[in-house]
Amino acid sequence: MRYLVMAVWISVLLLGCDGRDPVVGDDNNGEQQTEEGEQQTEEGEQRTEEGDQRSEEGDRAQLMEMRREIDTLVGEAEGVSIADCRYAGLGSKPCGGPWAYIVYSVSSTDSTALAIRLTAYDAFEAEMNELYGYVSDCSIPAPPVLAFKDGRCIAE
Repeated sequence: MRYLVMAVWISVLLLGCDGRDPVVGDDNNGEQQTEEGEQQTEEGEQRTEEGDQRSEEGDRAQLMEMRREIDTLVGEAEGVSIADCRYAGLGSKPCGGPWAYIVYSVSSTDSTALAIRLTAYDAFEAEMNELYGYVSDCSIPAPPVLAFKDGRCIAE
């Protein structure tokens, strides 16, 4: 599983590289351009090179939607036994590491699709941390103790 997650992470990183070099500094409009190729407007919103505007509120909504997709994919974490139960880190603290862990079942969850969505979620949250200057307490959440109850994988 560890190698699968690493392979997915590398794939996502490689797909994100489109050959453009980031430009830092003022552009011809006098707007500040960030390292990610986005321009900051006077209102504090971000604008991508394609002209789409980003806002902290919009990014938070997108992150919440990504979380709903992950929760839907995991579902009820139904399984046959404790052997089906797994957990994965969720989120990206500004200091590093996940905010929490999710519990899922390999018999009812597409592990590859979950790894892809988790990687995208974590990367997007890490981008938000940098873009909006978020900070955290730098604590490390304890991994869950897995249990199997009533046909479902749970954390105790």
